Amino acid sequence: MTRRTTSVAFAAALLATLVATAAPLAAQQPAEAWWRHVQVLSNDSLKGRDTGSPGHEVAARYVAEQFRLAGLSPAGTDGWYQPVRFIEVAMAKEGVALALREGDVWSPLVVGRDMRVTARLATDNVEAPLVFAGYGVSLPQAGMDDLRGLDLRGKIVVYVNANPKGLSAPLLAHGTRTRWATMRQAGAVGVIAVGAGGAWVDNENTRLGSSVSLADTSLDDLGGQRINSVLNPSLMPRLLAGSGIVWDSVVAVAARGEPLPTAALSVSLRATLPTVRRDIVSPNVVGILPGTDRTLRDEVVVLSAHLDHVGTFKGPALTGDSIFNGTMDNATGAATLMETAKAVAARGGNKRTLLFVAVTAEEKGLLGSRYFAARPSITRGTIIANLNTDMFLPLFPLKGLFVYGVDESDLADDVGGVLTARGLQVLPDPEPQEMRFVRSDQYSFIRRGVPSLAFKLGYTTGTAEEKTFTGWVRERYHKMSDDLQQPIDFEAAAGFNALYADLALGVANRKSRPAWRPNSFFATPVIVP
Repeated sequence: MTRRTTSVAFAAALLATLVATAAPLAAQQPAEAWWRHVQVLSNDSLKGRDTGSPGHEVAARYVAEQFRLAGLSPAGTDGWYQPVRFIEVAMAKEGVALALREGDVWSPLVVGRDMRVTARLATDNVEAPLVFAGYGVSLPQAGMDDLRGLDLRGKIVVYVNANPKGLSAPLLAHGTRTRWATMRQAGAVGVIAVGAGGAWVDNENTRLGSSVSLADTSLDDLGGQRINSVLNPSLMPRLLAGSGIVWDSVVAVAARGEPLPTAALSVSLRATLPTVRRDIVSPNVVGILPGTDRTLRDEVVVLSAHLDHVGTFKGPALTGDSIFNGTMDNATGAATLMETAKAVAARGGNKRTLLFVAVTAEEKGLLGSRYFAARPSITRGTIIANLNTDMFLPLFPLKGLFVYGVDESDLADDVGGVLTARGLQVLPDPEPQEMRFVRSDQYSFIRRGVPSLAFKLGYTTGTAEEKTFTGWVRERYHKMSDDLQQPIDFEAAAGFNALYADLALGVANRKSRPAWRPNSFFATPVIVP
């Protein structure tokens, strides 16, 4: 047997075992079918569903089978699947060298103590002068441009990794997410980020980082970035020497979110950066429910949820658990995607086509959705909206939702109507600094001009729900404790699933295609690169 045949046979056998052993809830409990999906996807045998892993392959096969049972048709480039090619890049264990030129003297820097380096697809040896660019955010349309007046050609850009004030939460999120794209367009060859608060920690596991990129280099958001690094803030006075900028003043100003100074610097960095590379293939899973209206069926509404998680602990050997099960993140969202497919297919009547996509590599930087949004697997139709579910957190009773992107398009009317009908409401995001607007797969569609929304169960500040929500993020997010043993509000999960199905059909059947608000920055596609 070939290795591929063996892998598929193993996946099928494991999948059958997982489905048979998923424990049902007590009789007539809400969200019972949803919970079975969550159990399967969170099982230890899937080893955290890392992109390209056997566990993720099993999960993808499970989703494809559930799509089939729901009555969808396959809509990938290979049956149910859209295989996506990636390249993993890591720094070599030996040979990395860093040095700083101050005047005519080159001084070596110590990896970890002075600087951390993460490998990217374009990582290569580099020697270049430095320039300080404040926050590094360039949004001239919004009246903010830290790159204005700076010559970045052939330079490494040093910027403060902090949030300037004066921008809306979605615009701030977009501006920080696209820092490198604007720097690259201006001719930069690399970046050095520096924090403006907190202690520097030299952790052996983070000194030399790895990354995963799309093999399709035309879609590489970090293309041309020869060095990606983080600097120990204690070195900043040396970098700023002679520029007229005082680091302690920068720290104080950044803490207030006020504009920062910028300047060319008199120092240069030399870096020797050997890398090792590995090819990965991992699929998006795609099912379609064709629209019933001859006029509208070529308008496609995409419902998405990421299927991957972060795998297993890669550090020194530990005793006990080493698996990041990703129950909330995002077995719950993938389960909702499958249950929504079943619900809307049974109800029927969707005038527009509904496309259900379980994307891969969200945890690697929204890469699976980035590929799908740029290279849709469907042969006809135009994507006109995206509804994305990622870690919606059914931790407490459902009273309202955080809806990321709600102020940007008239999809707000659709979600508002669905919530109002249930006595619920859209709640204001109390943590805009967390930039959740760009931290999941809806952003891949937004940047291509597609009105999109994402959701979490909401709370109001000062309540027990806030304590539960923030406690979960602190104690379980991307930790091994995000597993099947944590408390879950099944009534809330059932309520969310029901309103999500209604929302999907509502968008599919609305009179006009969704549109951006006239004042939204995203009304113009922001395709980068």
